[in-house]
Amino acid sequence: MHPELRRAAVRPPPNVVTVPSMGGGETSLTGASRRVLETFARSLDGETFLEDCLDVLVEVLRADRGLILRLGAEGESFAIHARTQGRRLAPTEQEELSKTVVREAAEASGAILWDPPAADADIIESVHHLGILRALAAPLRAPGAEGSPAGVVYLDFRRPEKLPRDAEREFLDVVSALMGAMLAQHDALHRTRAALTEARSEMIALDAPNLDELLELPGLAALRRDVEAFARGESNILIEGESGTGKTLLARAIAETSERRPIVRATLGGSDDLNTITSELFGHERGAFSGAVGKRVGLVEHADGGTLILDEVLNLPLRAQQLLLDFTQFGTYRPLGHAAAQAKKARVRIIAATNGDLPKAVAEGRFREDLYYRLAGATLVLPPLRERREDAPALAERFLRQVAGSDWRLAMSFRRLLAWDQLPWPGNVRQLEAVVRRAKERAALREEKVVRVEDVTPRELGVLAFPDDLLSPGPSMPPPAPSEDAPTGTPAERLDALKAEHERLEEQERKLLAQTLQRHDGVVARAAKALGMSRTSLVSRLSTLGIER
Repeated sequence: MHPELRRAAVRPPPNVVTVPSMGGGETSLTGASRRVLETFARSLDGETFLEDCLDVLVEVLRADRGLILRLGAEGESFAIHARTQGRRLAPTEQEELSKTVVREAAEASGAILWDPPAADADIIESVHHLGILRALAAPLRAPGAEGSPAGVVYLDFRRPEKLPRDAEREFLDVVSALMGAMLAQHDALHRTRAALTEARSEMIALDAPNLDELLELPGLAALRRDVEAFARGESNILIEGESGTGKTLLARAIAETSERRPIVRATLGGSDDLNTITSELFGHERGAFSGAVGKRVGLVEHADGGTLILDEVLNLPLRAQQLLLDFTQFGTYRPLGHAAAQAKKARVRIIAATNGDLPKAVAEGRFREDLYYRLAGATLVLPPLRERREDAPALAERFLRQVAGSDWRLAMSFRRLLAWDQLPWPGNVRQLEAVVRRAKERAALREEKVVRVEDVTPRELGVLAFPDDLLSPGPSMPPPAPSEDAPTGTPAERLDALKAEHERLEEQERKLLAQTLQRHDGVVARAAKALGMSRTSLVSRLSTLGIER
């Protein structure tokens, strides 16, 4: 440590230390301690407490500058709060501090007092132009914590009548311990909130199909090659398609496959207010605008290192498009009210989705052309359900399993109805899901686990009536002739014979599924495709037959 940075020997603090105030009265450090404790007791927000403490320190110690600085992994520092008497410091003023003091405080075990007369000549010269006569600083770490502190509290004094002494250093030592504890709690809360955001993303995705299941659908076969290639890449992805076609499901499945987590979704278009949009995406500092009573972490920061899904990106107003463009170009952003000279950084892959025509919006001047090309590193177009009617029965089965369980099924006539070429499907996959949910609720009244045509109305499918040929169960078939191998004898003997046959067939199925799974290296989705069944159906059979995956 430099000789100008010293700490007095630890001794019991005096009962009351008074410092002459600017107005001729007295400012008590004991009273200041009480104010800090009262602030601590009523504080629910770490950022609010830290800023309030800095106000108390600047006022009571009559400092010319007070800053709370966070420390980066490479030793760099940046201010999160900066005050002088009665106002915030401007960004240029925040740079006018002794970095030597900050560095030494970060390495110290407690508060330090900088005394220029004892300093080296080169150090005195380096701060002479700043007018700093003395400084106080302390590391911010939780009591008992080891390692590098999370930050430093710094105060400097530029007028001879306001220079601090050892009593003020001891006062700062106590206050900085409280501030360090609150900062550690704030950081832990931030990590918990980030983990919760990711966990919510995972929970939302639990019932969502994975990429292999989505690409099993015949109507998406044309997209399979591009989707598989883009999923493992680094480029931003733009997904276009009508409302309800499953753009968000595809975006999430791609993000899951790429393993770039956390996965965070932002639904745009809820507001055209620039402050609201900026706060949602990039966050804001306390006091950045009316109503900003606390700091908010934006979705970009939550998604750092992972994937940000932007729903309905065409709804962004032009001013907000500029902010998003800057982020896609440089990876930097500024929360509202961010006063530090350096912008924040985040490494995020963007998957944007829209139900509009972006090229047309670009031509009409409603969407920035440069942002369009930044987002459309790769483009996927999801066809509407009316152009892939063959997917409707499989999708309906998937929705039915999600809402009712694997023991429910669709009647064959209901499957034929869903694939009927006269259904308009204006709501696409979202409409189909709603139809299945309502049909299941009606079917439950019959106390059977089969969804039939009578469980849906023509109006729900956008037609006036259903054709008779779709409603019939199919051409009548004569009853099968008795098999020569059919069991004979008493009912009990016939039942035993059927049980034995069932066990034999089940064993054959077990061998077939195990062999197929082994042949595809244990990848369930590939084995299911080879067997001509859905992944979830295969998983269910593997569990029933006791086959380990």
